[in-house]
Amino acid sequence: MNERKLSRRAFLGTAGAATGLAALASLSGCAPKTTGAEQSTADDIAANGAMQTTDPSKAVWPVVEEIEVGAAGEGKIAFVAEPIAESDIVATHDVDVVVCGLGPAGDAAALSCAEHGLKTVAVEKQSTGNYNSATIGGTSSKLHQHWGMTYDTDAWIADAMVDCAFQGDMSLYRHFLEKNGEAVDWYIGHFDNQNLDDYPLTFAAGDFPDFRDEYDKTSLSRSWNTSLNLPYPPGDLAGILAGILENAGVEIRYSCPACQLVSDDAGKVTGVIVKSEQGFEKYNCAKGVVLATGGYEFNQQMLKERCRPRSVPGSWLTGAFGNTGDGHQMGIAVGAAEDEFPQPIMLDPEQLMPYLRVNKLGKRFTPEYEPYGHLALAIQAQPGTYDFYIVDDAIDEKIDKIWTPSSSCYGPKEAWTAAARSEKALKADTLEELAELMEVPVDEFVASIERWNTMAAAGKDEDFGFPGDMMMTIDTPPYYATKEFADGLCTAGGLLVDTECRVLDKNRTPIEGLFAAGVVSGGMFYNTYPHNLNCLSHTRNCLMGYTIGEVLGA
Repeated sequence: MNERKLSRRAFLGTAGAATGLAALASLSGCAPKTTGAEQSTADDIAANGAMQTTDPSKAVWPVVEEIEVGAAGEGKIAFVAEPIAESDIVATHDVDVVVCGLGPAGDAAALSCAEHGLKTVAVEKQSTGNYNSATIGGTSSKLHQHWGMTYDTDAWIADAMVDCAFQGDMSLYRHFLEKNGEAVDWYIGHFDNQNLDDYPLTFAAGDFPDFRDEYDKTSLSRSWNTSLNLPYPPGDLAGILAGILENAGVEIRYSCPACQLVSDDAGKVTGVIVKSEQGFEKYNCAKGVVLATGGYEFNQQMLKERCRPRSVPGSWLTGAFGNTGDGHQMGIAVGAAEDEFPQPIMLDPEQLMPYLRVNKLGKRFTPEYEPYGHLALAIQAQPGTYDFYIVDDAIDEKIDKIWTPSSSCYGPKEAWTAAARSEKALKADTLEELAELMEVPVDEFVASIERWNTMAAAGKDEDFGFPGDMMMTIDTPPYYATKEFADGLCTAGGLLVDTECRVLDKNRTPIEGLFAAGVVSGGMFYNTYPHNLNCLSHTRNCLMGYTIGEVLGA
């Protein structure tokens, strides 16, 4: 059984060397404990992270084999499809804006609206806001300037369009490049800590304007070095932002999910109905409603309808138990268009180190030193949607071969080597015995390892192009193999929007009064989330929220 596991990004903000071993061991299959506010919401989950087998004859999307997919669980859906009667409304409020959801996008939207003089209410489904990462990115903020970082934005957007197979809306990417620095500077300006030295580059790679010449040696994976760390643990950010919002005049209501949008006869969204402890309450919104409700990881029906079985990861790294697609469904109910199916999922490999990988046929299948999303997709494409990563008993000494200046951003060397030899790993004194434990063809597996060792000695991967000077031999028994799936962070398909974050209908016409920000919005990603464009998601959250305040406050 493969269970939900601790977010690596949450680990980044709090772990030292000692806790790193335990935390990274969890990345090999141990489930996290929920505490405090998370527990009450976790109690609503009907399923744990148990693996499920998808029968090809019963799949919504065709598959060619039985595959295992990870069930994040079934959350408590807040969306109400049937019209809520006026007689069921226990209270009515008149405001300018209601922001639905208090993650990074909702926080930014509520703050920006309030600072533009709008009477703003923020409602959150869970008993606290939710942050999985203490990072921010972009290409042109004062933080990037502080660290001397410059970027070829034409090359950046070219990569972005290749990542989305030219299915994404280029205007959204252009808007991101034009405005991200302004939005990030605004966002950072609200924190108590204004020492720019305390906002380091996540991947400590230095300055490389032409990343294609340098990223092989400086990044943890082949990625744009655009991500920056915030000087706060991820678990503290929801509380910090709540204080900032309250100081700006935002009224915050927790455990108060949005359930249904209200529209007039012309189709304009005029308000939203929420559910408090007292019952249904209606907000009449003079300016608009903002959906910032996250994804649909905990809505199994939506996952089955919108995602290929092979795309659903073998395990999930999320504690956002309230993410049941409520905003998606509310928008669709009033005529919103969404990304066409199948929709993408943001993915990581379970193991971030570029260890040697083989599939269930005993064969290598990819250059392991790739952006996380690309490696995760390669894993999902294998028979059974899994692989094995392989190390030998000398990994403590050999890991320096693959250790880059940025590898420590997610934990110390000891944590990574311990994860590769954890209790989840298969262990054998010979390669033949290891293959039998893995239940892979012995001859193919042994030939794959011998081929790798020969190329490592020569310093060149002639099969897949792994950096030759980073290749480490597998020749010191005992040997270890760990079964690996792709990890899901969140869904990445949503309601179509324009550069002003206005939700679009099926004719690509804005629905008056309705806005979307963050993961609930779409139009940018296809097949996968582009991890090589580091921290695009969190920066987009910030930018979209900032933009909505500008638009509604104009």
